[in-house]
Amino acid sequence: MALLYLLLETLAGWVTLASFATILLIPGWLVLWPRIEQRLLPLAGHPVPAVRRASRLELRWRDWALVLLTPVAGVAGVAVLALGVVVPVLLVLSPARIAATGEPVTVLLVTIDTAGSQVAAVLAGLMLLALVLWGVAALAHAWGRLTSALLSDEERRLAEQVTTLSEQTARTLDQLALERRQLERDLHDGAQMHLGAAAMSLGMLQLQAEDVADPQTRATILTSVGAVRDQLDAASAAMRSTVRGLVPAALHQGGLCAALDEAARGIPLTTRVRCDAPRLDEATEVGLYLVVTEALANVVRHARAECVDITLFGDGSQIALDVVDDGRGGASPTGTGLLGIEARARLLGGQAVIHSPPGEGTRIAVRVPHRGTPGTAP
Repeated sequence: MALLYLLLETLAGWVTLASFATILLIPGWLVLWPRIEQRLLPLAGHPVPAVRRASRLELRWRDWALVLLTPVAGVAGVAVLALGVVVPVLLVLSPARIAATGEPVTVLLVTIDTAGSQVAAVLAGLMLLALVLWGVAALAHAWGRLTSALLSDEERRLAEQVTTLSEQTARTLDQLALERRQLERDLHDGAQMHLGAAAMSLGMLQLQAEDVADPQTRATILTSVGAVRDQLDAASAAMRSTVRGLVPAALHQGGLCAALDEAARGIPLTTRVRCDAPRLDEATEVGLYLVVTEALANVVRHARAECVDITLFGDGSQIALDVVDDGRGGASPTGTGLLGIEARARLLGGQAVIHSPPGEGTRIAVRVPHRGTPGTAP
């Protein structure tokens, strides 16, 4: 298989030289040969690489490099076949030629005439042929690795991995936010209710304790009741702080507009918020809120801006969110922040467009469909 691969590569090398000599065949060969090479790689012991092209006629710089290197394989293949195959075969067949012609045979300036030299020639030819076949396999494998590396689009594959990881991160953060919202509701409806009932019972006990006749006993009971009340208040505060973090209470109580106002007041920049959107489903509200907080964090850290405008509008079919700053611009979606914004927009079924010309600020435009009903998580 390796010898067949090397033969085909040699033929392709000379075809490349011929196509470049005719000039007219260059475009067709540039398109054709990389695709043929992709199918030939299993002959050299390599898997078929996953080549991603925008169209069937797309020409990448990798395709040019592969075609330009193919004549090297053609010249090397001729040398290997001429010296590595022809010479061993001549040595092995030298006794037959001597027997047929009756004359000595000369191979690479070595004369073979005696019986001993004929035996030595056959052994040397067989050993050399075995060594050449091993070399052919190694050469075919090495050349196949080079062509496989040229054909594979490593940059695009890594970019797709980054996009996938960004989407997974966004999905995890959104799920965590929703679970915290659910935990907050469960605590409010369950443990918080029991703590409130305990506080009421404790208040009634305090009123009864004030009717105790003995002053010393009354003071002791009231002190104990006060200590228990303080512990209940501390437990309630700890419970509320446990679920506070990714999603503020304003988002749950007042909706996305209220949460955006609260987020805008939390940064040291002039921030204007214009919001005209109905209550959305829970997943969309959490996702858009996290988009805004991530965008504001990027502005504070990198933009050197003085003013930020946040605009949110919605109708029955689409929600439009724009975050615009007057900073230095030049932002590109290569870091985790902007990639996370794009990933979160995709998870919501929409898209994010980031426009950031140098010196002109940055505009993040997110468009997502209006789906579900308020307070639900699709």
